[in-house]
Amino acid sequence: MRPEQIALMSTVSTPSVHPSGRWAVVSATHPSLEVDDRIGQLWRVPLDSSSDCGRDAVGPSRITRGFCDTAPRVSPDGRLIAFLRRLPGHRTQLALVEAEGGEPWIITSFKQGVHEFSWSPDSTRIVLTARVPDPGRYGTMNGVDADHEDPRHLTGLTLRHNGLVPGWYTDRPLQVFLLEVPDPDAEPAVRAVGRAAEPMPEGQEDGCRPGTAVVRALTEDHADWSCPVFANGSSVLACRQTGVGVGLGSPDLLSDLVRIDVESGELHSLPRRPGEVRSFEGVAISEGRVFVMSVERDPDGTSVAVNPRVAVLDGPAPEGSEIPSARELTDAGTSLATAMSPAPGGVLIADDFHGRGRLHLVGASPDRDVVLLDDDAVVTGAAAVPGSEDVVVALATSDSPGEVAIVSGGRARILTDFAADLRRATGVVAPEELTVDTASGPVHGWVLTPPGPGPHPVILMIHGGPHSQYTSSFFDEFQVLTGAGYAVVACNPRGSSGYGQDHARALVGRFGQVDADDVMAFLDGALASRRDLDADRLGIMGGSYGGYLTAWIIGHDWRWGEHRWRGAIVERGYLDPPSFVGASDIGWYYPQKYNGGSRAEQEAQSAMRCAEQVTTPTLVIHSEQDLRTPFSQGLEYHARLQMAGVQTELLVFPGENHELTRSGTPWHRRRRFEAILAFWERRLRPGPLGHPADRS
Repeated sequence: MRPEQIALMSTVSTPSVHPSGRWAVVSATHPSLEVDDRIGQLWRVPLDSSSDCGRDAVGPSRITRGFCDTAPRVSPDGRLIAFLRRLPGHRTQLALVEAEGGEPWIITSFKQGVHEFSWSPDSTRIVLTARVPDPGRYGTMNGVDADHEDPRHLTGLTLRHNGLVPGWYTDRPLQVFLLEVPDPDAEPAVRAVGRAAEPMPEGQEDGCRPGTAVVRALTEDHADWSCPVFANGSSVLACRQTGVGVGLGSPDLLSDLVRIDVESGELHSLPRRPGEVRSFEGVAISEGRVFVMSVERDPDGTSVAVNPRVAVLDGPAPEGSEIPSARELTDAGTSLATAMSPAPGGVLIADDFHGRGRLHLVGASPDRDVVLLDDDAVVTGAAAVPGSEDVVVALATSDSPGEVAIVSGGRARILTDFAADLRRATGVVAPEELTVDTASGPVHGWVLTPPGPGPHPVILMIHGGPHSQYTSSFFDEFQVLTGAGYAVVACNPRGSSGYGQDHARALVGRFGQVDADDVMAFLDGALASRRDLDADRLGIMGGSYGGYLTAWIIGHDWRWGEHRWRGAIVERGYLDPPSFVGASDIGWYYPQKYNGGSRAEQEAQSAMRCAEQVTTPTLVIHSEQDLRTPFSQGLEYHARLQMAGVQTELLVFPGENHELTRSGTPWHRRRRFEAILAFWERRLRPGPLGHPADRS
């Protein structure tokens, strides 16, 4: 795979199935170098088992032609599809299109765009969340731009969030709104002019367009709300962040489950057990039962490397002021990774498991969950098929970043082929699974080698998180490197998700110790077992936490007995825990929970403190708008290496944040890959004595 071929990488949304069970709708999006943006549309995928919709058949069909259409949801009555539409240069708004075909129309005009939404059971209403700017903020005052707004007067610790520009979010909280669905058979609305024109309602003078639906705010506070769903026709359930803007002033990660009475606006929170410290992260309604996903927190309201759990409320969907308590259905050992989706008897959800993403049905069997799919793939979303035991899933496989499949009898049948052009153009390299036994236990991972006999130069890659995992599914980072002739070695060391809670929390207070031992043992095991890997031409790279561990390892060459690396890439690194406080959007809890509460503990695990010990030529990559691992981390690390006489380069991306590699602008993603390949060409291609290697 070449850098410019990222434009061929399509990913698909969670499917939404029509009530007839005959078809599902998904969005398929991909980076576009032509417009330097992500684009995509909605697709109808037939589910009729009697028709062949596999990769050699023409089954799915495009049903919208917008610039970027995402997150489709079919109405319960099957008449309409609601989805998010983003026009070039505009915020994402809610749109509708008739399920049987027609012209879509945008029905909202929120200044900050629409975030998420769900249908009412009778298909007449939609509940959604959108950010609401404080007066005078974010263009709400004519003639006053962002640089000339009044100063911000802030309290508390949770102030900014990576990915928002300029990062502040307490002065534009996510609020819940109720929308009345317009009649699709009514004559399209027009804007009155001349004598017929009337003043627009207060607050809607700017940006209100013909066809905009009637919208009413259900919440008006400074908390962030998320995951709104209709519990029934008269109430909405949603998660409300408790530590920001609601008078508590507590620096925590907690959120309540709240019932909102649609007519009166009254709020009722799910009661907590005595001493319970829990954050509610999602809610789903299935056959009248309420399922919640929550994370158990430490007494101070924060935590790291803790898996969420699914619970069900002991009782029907709430009607009055009381909400039943929750009964847990999954344990902390299951690393849940997707949102819940209603299914007969329970909810569907996927997890991280040993480099895969299994599909579970939770709640249908008493006090346990059932694994519906355990395959060499990663499930990213799921929906039940009405009138059937089948499930439609979005998944990533070893040769595709996103397809739609139907799961039946424990097997997945692929229904789409969005990766056809990608496979034809690139020749995807399949990962080869490897487990290396060590004195501390097995380390699981993969080796990818380019075509040809080798021996190939080797790049050790380290994932971020650390509470995440590498998988065997298609990953552009691996494919670009193997496409350029490099072998990739990658594993899930202690601290990763998918191998149980103890494995995930083994890293707490031990950064640079058990994790470094695991990845180096895995590298040595791969080199010992594979003759097509060149142990004399080694590179190492990683991003975020992976950037940290890369910097730590090259700063401690002596631990492994020799200088091994011809080059290193430290990208958006978590390099100095003490300086995260006040600079990172998670700096108020992340270093304290992962590295220790004292400055001495944090400094003992700081890769910045060993920068002067580095001798490996290093490329430092960082984004200017990164609020997760702040830009200052990369700048300081680069300067320290330079002053220590290390061959060092700095690559800086303007306008990008911590998500550059995943959702950055396509041209920046391409330029990043090109810079990485150029660096490895200089560092890994020369032979043992500095002469050009044989490339034949």
